[in-house]
Order: sequence, then C-alpha cells, then structure tokens
Amino acid sequence: MEINFVYILFLSSICFIISFIGGMVGLVLGVIRLPFILSTGLSVTESVGTNIGVSTLGAITAAIQHIRNKNISVVIFIIMAFTSAIGAFYGASLTKNVPINFLLILVGLIISYESFTLLKENNNTINNKNNNNNNKKRIASLLNLNHKLTSQNSYYDTFLQSIIGFLVGVLGGLVGLVLGSIRLPVMIKILKTETKIAIGTNMLISSVMGMSGFIGHVISNEVNFLYLIVLGPSAMIEGFLGAKYTNHLSQTNLKRLIGIVLAIVAVTIFISQMTELKFFIYNINAEKC
Repeated sequence: MEINFVYILFLSSICFIISFIGGMVGLVLGVIRLPFILSTGLSVTESVGTNIGVSTLGAITAAIQHIRNKNISVVIFIIMAFTSAIGAFYGASLTKNVPINFLLILVGLIISYESFTLLKENNNTINNKNNNNNNKKRIASLLNLNHKLTSQNSYYDTFLQSIIGFLVGVLGGLVGLVLGSIRLPVMIKILKTETKIAIGTNMLISSVMGMSGFIGHVISNEVNFLYLIVLGPSAMIEGFLGAKYTNHLSQTNLKRLIGIVLAIVAVTIFISQMTELKFFIYNINAEKC
C-alpha cells in the first residue's frame, strides 16, 4: 500500500485533537475519527477495525489517568461493564435482522437530545447561581452528599445501572459502537453521578468494551496494523494528557463541554447517514439506467 506521509501527519494531528478532547470528557469519539480513517482508502471493515484499535489505545491510557485521579466508581464500573458486555453480545447476534441505518439515526437523535438537555441544564444552573446564597449551597451540598451516601449501593441504583448498561450494550452491539456518548450523559442525568466520576468510569467501561471489540476484529483480520502503529501512539499520549485536565475544570464547564462534543457527534452521525442514503439512491438510479 502506498502511503502519503503528509496525509498521515495530518491524520495524526486530527487523532491528537480528538483523543485529547475525548480523554478530557470521557468519550472515545471513534465516530468522529472514523471518516478520516475511511478517507485513507482502507476498506470499510479495515477502517472500522483500525478505528476501534486506535480508540481503545487512547481510552486505556485516559482510563489509567482517571484511575490515578480517583475519577472512577468501582461499583458502577463493575455493574455497567458486565451488563453492557452481555447486552453487546446479544445485540451483535441480532445485527442481520435489524435496519442498522435506522438505528444509527435513532442513536443520533438520542445523543442530540442528551446534548440539548445538558446544555440547557447548564445554562439554567448559571442563571440561577446568583440567586442562591451560601447557606442554600451548603444545605444542597449536604443533602446531595447524604443522597449519595444512602443510595449509592441501594438495590434500586444497582437495578437501574444494570438495565441502562444492558440496553446501551444491546444498542451498541446492534450498530457496532461502544456508545459511551449515550452512556455518559445517562450516568450524569439519571444516575446522578458526579460529572468527573461519570467521565472516568465511562472511559474505563469504553476501554474494556473497545478491547473486546478490537480482539474480534483482529481475529477476523480486519485491522490495518500499519495505520494502527502510526495513529495509536498519538491517541495514547493525548488521551492521557486530556484526562489530566478533567479535574481542572468545574462541573459546570465539564457539562458544557460534554454537551458541545455530543452535538458534534450527533451531527457526524447524521452526515454519515445522509451520505450513505445518497449513495444508495445513486446506485438504484444507476441500476435503472
């Protein structure tokens, strides 16, 4: 295969940026990286396998940094990683029986909604911040802390984490994505997990899920190791560095950044599906001619 080193340098720079932001917000962002890898001329299967490999390498180093920063909930990780793995296995077995493009559009809509709610909540928090005095903040903090202490290991939380993990896993298995972009805002909004803990835990779950998917692609000979060797180190370095900055941002700024990144992910999904639809229509017209 003929390699364009200038384009490889450009691609490495893109991976630098994607992995740095991903490490900071707890997302592998493989959906954004994939179109760039596809543009190298690799087959779709090779591009997907290589992309998962690059994403996983970045996720592993980012997860290590989050573990060092104590941004991990071991309980949530064990429950959601286990149930997500079961769900992904089940979902993958149904792939041939469902309309993948429709499901990807559904994924894009879910992510769009999650982005909107995070950004809206963030704006409401900023607008109401000046109306809360210090006593109210202290009371709210105490109540929130008490809620976390009393409900963290409750049966209801365990059940909710299991159901969410399984459902996200099934959907991810169906469309071939880790879907941390759905899991992360759900952890923040529904499970009421502290933002930086949700970020670190989601990244650790994604690294485990990505590793299992990558092994599957290696077994199927669907990985281009030349591109993996070139792009992998940049993803690892920037994922690690990005994760270092998570604790430097306030919860408000983290939520805002996550909301913006999710919006970009959703747009990327919609564009890819529109491109595929145009290609499909073009092929139908060509066959008629």
